[in-house]
Amino acid sequence: MAEVPDPWTPVTVQQVNGEIRVGVWGREYRFAKQPLPSQITTAGVELLAQPMRLLAFSEKGELAWTQSGCELWEQTDEQATLLGWQVNDAVIANFVMRVEFDGLMRVDLTLAPLPQPKASLHRLWLEIPLRKERATLFHYWTGRWGSAENSGAIPTDGMRLPFKPIVWLGWEEGGLTWCAESDRNWQVAEREQAIEIVPSENTVVLRAHLLDTPPQKLPLSFIFGMQATPVKPMPKDFHEWRICHGAFYGMEKQPVTQGAKETTLEKAARLGVKTLVFHEHWTPVQNYWRTNREAELRELIAACHQRGIKLLLYFGYELSTLAPEWSAVADKVLVKTPTGGLAGGYFRQPPQRDYIVCLNSQWAERLLDGIVSAIERYGFDGVYLDGTIEPFGCANEAHGCGYRTADGKLRETYPIFAVRQFMRQLYEALHPKGKLINAHQSTYCGTPTLAFVHSYWDGEQFGGGELAGDPLQKLPLASFRAEFMGKNFGVPCEFLVYERPPDWTVDHALTFTLLHDVRVRPLGFGAMLEKLAAIWAAMSQFGVSEAEWHPYWRNGEFIQAQPESVKVSGYRHTVNGQVRWLLVVSNLSAKEAVTAQVRLSKKAMPKVNEATDALTGERLPITDNTITISLPPMRMRLVVVR
Repeated sequence: MAEVPDPWTPVTVQQVNGEIRVGVWGREYRFAKQPLPSQITTAGVELLAQPMRLLAFSEKGELAWTQSGCELWEQTDEQATLLGWQVNDAVIANFVMRVEFDGLMRVDLTLAPLPQPKASLHRLWLEIPLRKERATLFHYWTGRWGSAENSGAIPTDGMRLPFKPIVWLGWEEGGLTWCAESDRNWQVAEREQAIEIVPSENTVVLRAHLLDTPPQKLPLSFIFGMQATPVKPMPKDFHEWRICHGAFYGMEKQPVTQGAKETTLEKAARLGVKTLVFHEHWTPVQNYWRTNREAELRELIAACHQRGIKLLLYFGYELSTLAPEWSAVADKVLVKTPTGGLAGGYFRQPPQRDYIVCLNSQWAERLLDGIVSAIERYGFDGVYLDGTIEPFGCANEAHGCGYRTADGKLRETYPIFAVRQFMRQLYEALHPKGKLINAHQSTYCGTPTLAFVHSYWDGEQFGGGELAGDPLQKLPLASFRAEFMGKNFGVPCEFLVYERPPDWTVDHALTFTLLHDVRVRPLGFGAMLEKLAAIWAAMSQFGVSEAEWHPYWRNGEFIQAQPESVKVSGYRHTVNGQVRWLLVVSNLSAKEAVTAQVRLSKKAMPKVNEATDALTGERLPITDNTITISLPPMRMRLVVVR
């Protein structure tokens, strides 16, 4: 029997008064004599306002389920399998529920005909009624580059969506992911209303329109998944990982500038970098696990290790025309569209084209073996995965993707479970050895695969300068809290910034990212790294990893700020009985400079004696526990308060 990987714990099952309770790390799924969860707890609170339900309708109205039951079928440390059933006058609904150690519950639902039905089935909806206070934010995938439309605050009038493989509803500290690999067998009356999010006074209902018309045949099956979040505990030391992007061959020898004595690697070490990422050019073949510059790679790895720096190497989501296997496997492993076309086609040097590969194919095993063998061969410290965790839509029937509709049309599927299996195997191979898995994705926070990474890097969807000017018009704070914060998923996040001076710089991004306990990852070894290094040092000196975090949306008992454009998040740390605060004070106005008034309540600190800019050392004026802070438009300051 395989061991449950750290930090998860073995699956537990309790049967109390006819109720089955399946426990995983931090969460519990309850089944009260029915096959769908009657309650889910996560982050210490209950998610459901009412039990989940399968609503069936005849032409005369709703059909009552006259029989309902659920039994434990099998239990291991890794998984609990339950069998369930419901019966009405039209059909039998059979369920197989598999709850895995990270909290993903896969549901296989089959509708079977009754021997002598008394009614006919006309509609079938899956409904998940969430407590309204636990469903204030949403995230779905697929999204769209240049926009944050797939993440944000749930509108008061709800949402209507076409089929989406990933939908998450929750709040800043947790929630619930719903997922499905395809809309196979769905019969939707309105294509743009396959999935609804319906708020009411105390409830937010996630509704999936499985059938809006009578089923064309029986038996009929649907497969979907659910996963309560956060999926695992946030690592306490993630602030100290200090990741920097842009390693290159020879950086341990090359001077920072012509004639300088300090090398680029020495500068990185001096500025506090602890993790370096070497992008795609560590190998001439995109997304490959071998290089023809082995001696140089080993020298770089040794030089990094001498300075206490970890090195992560790039692996992505593509197969290159330069790869030795291309001619043998391309047709079998590439993502294909329903019309037979290829996806991607990235061009890089040396000249090659790189097309998106599907991990529902033999390439998953080849890539996994390649990564593991590369780590053994070269001794680097983990992987930077570019898009690898995303289950790209695929219709390549050669490896089992895609499906045919009743009229024979080919539709794409999203291989969530195959990508998840790849990521789990990669995690189980690397994590016990202390190797890091860092995932870069944009618009995608699907927890079935995101669960098996140590951190993620998000934000390239705004790499075209979309956030210039007033960034919060394109990326509202609620959107940031839903997708880019990570605490709601249990996985730390960093933000990606391609600077477009003067209208879009790292200074603009830090104004709202640091409010959410999220860092910007530096690119290269120039001014951006120097700016981030100062922030790293200030936060480490304060001790943020040991501090309590009090974000702007729930710290009113401690902090009040004026004017309205100013928001403040804070870290509270007690050392030798003395309370200290590190405040992130941000002016979110894109045009107006302000003189902020930040008041700490007596509960936060009986008396404010000293307030200092943590980056400049400037002492700030204090009057009656109120700190006066000048802030230009879209700028932040770090303030240590004693």
